[in-house]
Amino acid sequence: METPYILICTKCGEENEGTANFCSHCGKALRPQLRSTKQQYAPLIKHTKVPLKTMAEITAMEHALQDTKRRRLAYRNLVLFRLGCNVGLRGGDLVQLKAGQFIGKDSSPKDTVYVIEQKTDKGRELKISDEVAAMVAQYTDDMHLASEDFLFGSQKGGCLTRKTLNDDIIVPAAVRLGWNPLYGSHTMRKTYAYRFYTQAQHLSQERGYRALSMLCKELGHSNEAITLCYIGIEAEEIKEICNLSAKDYDWAFAQAIRDELGEE
Repeated sequence: METPYILICTKCGEENEGTANFCSHCGKALRPQLRSTKQQYAPLIKHTKVPLKTMAEITAMEHALQDTKRRRLAYRNLVLFRLGCNVGLRGGDLVQLKAGQFIGKDSSPKDTVYVIEQKTDKGRELKISDEVAAMVAQYTDDMHLASEDFLFGSQKGGCLTRKTLNDDIIVPAAVRLGWNPLYGSHTMRKTYAYRFYTQAQHLSQERGYRALSMLCKELGHSNEAITLCYIGIEAEEIKEICNLSAKDYDWAFAQAIRDELGEE
């Protein structure tokens, strides 16, 4: 008897019948990928990016990003990385930020930034810590950025692209550290979420649950198990927190991957 199989789109993560030539969700051409129906939610590790879970890892990445003689680019990349790890925006939204969103008309730093996310077309208000606000204010001054200028401009003009952020900035830095292929532009968003949750959980279980609920809404997930999978919490801990069976966990993990692929 022929083994049933499905095709998983490498662009959006959607599952398709094994006889399909194109993804029913996004239209991308499909390649045969044998997968037992009992394994249809098997983790697709090669597609996921992981967070930086310790300050040592974050510091190492910061040093790697500055490993260039081109000081202006090193400065830009460092501020971009630090901001990304503190606000949790998707890469595509991060590179679209402008100086005027962070600096008022009187040149004073703002403590909140309003962003319309590209994926959802919904507005989101970001709370900016004093430390991060001061960092961005100093950066805009050092770079002589006007209000309408992109924070992270490209040498070719305009802003960086998400692909450039991933392929030309974060990935090469990770490679220099020997960390590839599980690090990329998505690492910043996951680092923000992982640290937000674990720091709250360390203070108390109640604060951890509250932080998880906030993150679930902020990241646009349909349930908290998906959020925990997305931010890199260990499987056994997720199953215990959310009271999941192995099958339920595999579904949540697959959904977290699908969400991530949909943002790339």
